[in-house]
Amino acid sequence: MQVVCVQLNPVWEDKLASQARVRELLAAESIAPGSLIVLPEMFDTGFSMNLEVTAQHSDRASETFLKEMARMTASTIIGGVVGPVIDGLASNEAVVFAADGTEVARYVKRRPFSRSGEDRCHRRGDRAVVFDWNGIQVSPFVCYDLRFPELFREAIDSGAELLLVIACWPAIRSEHWVRLLQARAIENLAIAIGVNRCGSEPNLPFDGRSCGFNEQGHLTFEANGEEQVFKLDVDVDSLRRWRDSFPALRDR
Repeated sequence: MQVVCVQLNPVWEDKLASQARVRELLAAESIAPGSLIVLPEMFDTGFSMNLEVTAQHSDRASETFLKEMARMTASTIIGGVVGPVIDGLASNEAVVFAADGTEVARYVKRRPFSRSGEDRCHRRGDRAVVFDWNGIQVSPFVCYDLRFPELFREAIDSGAELLLVIACWPAIRSEHWVRLLQARAIENLAIAIGVNRCGSEPNLPFDGRSCGFNEQGHLTFEANGEEQVFKLDVDVDSLRRWRDSFPALRDR
């Protein structure tokens, strides 16, 4: 079972241009039907707090695009979008669509990044989400959530095996990104995959480093700072054997 990680350089506050780039990247790849395609946080605008640009309207055009990509690739897709504005606040979401375009899951970022003022634009989510992908239990998270291990424990208690973090994580703290992903894998006896953006926003560079760790914390891939698509085969049987033989989750 294959996870397709799309490390994207979104065009700042330009949804149509960013979507065109995603289409181009995916069209250039041979993607096995039934794969799980992962796009970064706020994939078609970058990490902007300009709700006039980022927030979807009632037509939910960003999600319509994701559904189209799911159908085109015959795969499940997850991407970061901003929900409509309600009572002055929107929501930073990871939304999942199946190969036929039906919605599978919707996760709202639980820890808005207050240092950037995100907490004044996006309301907090209030729960973990776990969905089934080809028999694997997957839980999505968004960027700053990664710094809060208790959120991941909640997902594990709901059956999560594969932890997915989509992000706009800046280069200045990229070592934190990699090490925290590794820690989430080790402490939860889980597969952890992080898909970051690359390129730059106004005054802020991103060095990518999308990466994955297996259930024992061993690195399975790490991207460089360039825009790219990386395919990763997921071995959930190895994870289940490790959980059966090593008692850390049971011993809590």
